[in-house]
Amino acid sequence: MLDLASSLEDQLPAELDVRRAHPDTFKGVEEGENPLGVFLSFEIERYNALLGVIATSLNDLKDAVEGRVAISEELEEMHSALLYNTVPRKWQKVAYPSLKPLGPWMQDLVRRVEFLRTWLEQGAPQAFWLSAFFFPQSFLTSLLQAHARSSRLPIDALMLKTQVLGVSNPAEAKQPSRGALVYGAHLQSAAWDVERGLIVNPTPGQLFAPMPLIWLHPIPVDSAAATTGTDRDHPYLYECPVYKTARRQGEVSSAGSSSNFVLYLQLPSMLPPEHWIHRGAAAILESPS
Repeated sequence: MLDLASSLEDQLPAELDVRRAHPDTFKGVEEGENPLGVFLSFEIERYNALLGVIATSLNDLKDAVEGRVAISEELEEMHSALLYNTVPRKWQKVAYPSLKPLGPWMQDLVRRVEFLRTWLEQGAPQAFWLSAFFFPQSFLTSLLQAHARSSRLPIDALMLKTQVLGVSNPAEAKQPSRGALVYGAHLQSAAWDVERGLIVNPTPGQLFAPMPLIWLHPIPVDSAAATTGTDRDHPYLYECPVYKTARRQGEVSSAGSSSNFVLYLQLPSMLPPEHWIHRGAAAILESPS
């Protein structure tokens, strides 16, 4: 157990240090002109809190195993969880939703923290890894807030239109003048045809299919009907739900929405929406590996 605890400690990334921030990362935050900077600051707080809990509890467990302190019920639970390659409940209480076992969970945590570190220290990326965030819903709200300020429209008059691009590499995509490019979604019970630009049935045995870059761009609500039309090449549009994890459930907020639901993607289709509803087609942010 000491070796396992030490190994986890070695994998644990350093906390995110806002003193190392790029000059543009939090520019305008105090004036209320940088909603994405505000969002990032809250994400950093949550990740640093999680990293602190993990580091402290691993150190406490090592002390208990070596007999320096009495082992508590909480440490016993943690000891058992690590033995069975599961994430301790104490960590889960302050972590993001995840269905991964301990090993892949730690690897995913490292990737998430390093993505935020790059954003913090090098400035906003060309595309945002939506899966990295504790609350991707807040990221979407920040996009709407930023456009509301620049367009002088009330945020309630805006919505996010989604458009799946034909590329997965941000360097190959034209940077949008508004909104943001995001990645990280995987279709479940469906796949994406890059060449035709529409949702299709998956190949036999395919559980998850990666999505290319997605452009999230704010538009006025009253113009939504005119900008989401279909055509002969794909006569239908499927409102595909996006969830944080494949469990597709979560606590319901006071606003009536699930904590696990993120948004709907407007996906062109040659088949009617009922086909995808019956298949249970959805996009999942947590990576399947």
